[in-house]
Amino acid sequence: MGEVVELLIDPRRGEKVAVELPVSYRRPPEEARARLGLADWVDLTDPIVAKAVVLLDAVREADPPIHLAILGGVASRMRSRSSNDRALGLRRPLHDLDLACLHREVKAVRRFLTTAHEREGSGLQFFETAGDRIFNSLAEGRRFRYHMVIGQRGNEVDLGAVDLLADEFRFCHRFDLRPEVQNAAAQHGTLSPALLLLAKLQFIQRIPGEDRAKVPHRVLEAFGRHDVVIGPEDKDVKDILALLADHPLTEGPDGISPARLAELFAADGGLCRTAELNLGMIGRSPILGGLPAPPGAIARSQLDAVRAICARSPAKRSRGLFGGPWWEEVDATPSVDGTVTVEEPADVSRS
Repeated sequence: MGEVVELLIDPRRGEKVAVELPVSYRRPPEEARARLGLADWVDLTDPIVAKAVVLLDAVREADPPIHLAILGGVASRMRSRSSNDRALGLRRPLHDLDLACLHREVKAVRRFLTTAHEREGSGLQFFETAGDRIFNSLAEGRRFRYHMVIGQRGNEVDLGAVDLLADEFRFCHRFDLRPEVQNAAAQHGTLSPALLLLAKLQFIQRIPGEDRAKVPHRVLEAFGRHDVVIGPEDKDVKDILALLADHPLTEGPDGISPARLAELFAADGGLCRTAELNLGMIGRSPILGGLPAPPGAIARSQLDAVRAICARSPAKRSRGLFGGPWWEEVDATPSVDGTVTVEEPADVSRS
């Protein structure tokens, strides 16, 4: 049993939140992993992976029933052995947890997240900061943000963000997530490998041309007279390569579905163009170049196969015909991720 303490979230405004430390679970993560049918190589020593696994196991008992799926870097850890391998070079630090739900279940999902710690222990405590509440009120009911405690080091506590998407993935390009969320239980609690891959490949950003020297390996091409467009960060490149190295391009529950890729490329030529540029960038990436021969060769072959699907798409040049962006330009929203200080025990009884 832990002690309820107050964390100073925002020193300028004096905002505090009460949490129970140390983080604990009433259902062991190892048992939750087994019940979910996840492989033993899913590394539960990472606190965010352990949190996601326990959360998915707890969701199965939710009343009323709800659907929840993991995406992002945590999903890559849950689906790709290479993402867990400390020696291969594709494992990367995790700082947040990305979730998807159905819009019709938003109220039930939000209630579940904010009360889960009462049943499951402080490891499943999710809370809203003042900034989160503002963000959530402006997100049209399609995206919500929470925060969570990742771990504690003495008097310092590491926080991470939780991003909850409802029905849609709405960033540089959009995907309808409803079929995937409804089928998440059959996909080990995540989106399918095809959607996990495209969620990473859809990233594109315009920056001033004079800044290209800061990220030379991410530059895709010139855009207009003064700008360039860049592709994913290294952390996302690692997730992409792990997915490609571990999942064959084939139909089936553990494959990257060529039919699904072709369907989504045909529906959005801009997505196909972005993916094609990013696949080329990843093919030149020093991360790929640094992989040992077997997984590196597999990932490179898979990159070529996905590019071939792009090349065959009849709609790949259907957007951006007049020189404008073929993607939606998305602003990053800051959160309070990082380290905060334990202030004092809260004025509540011990748990």
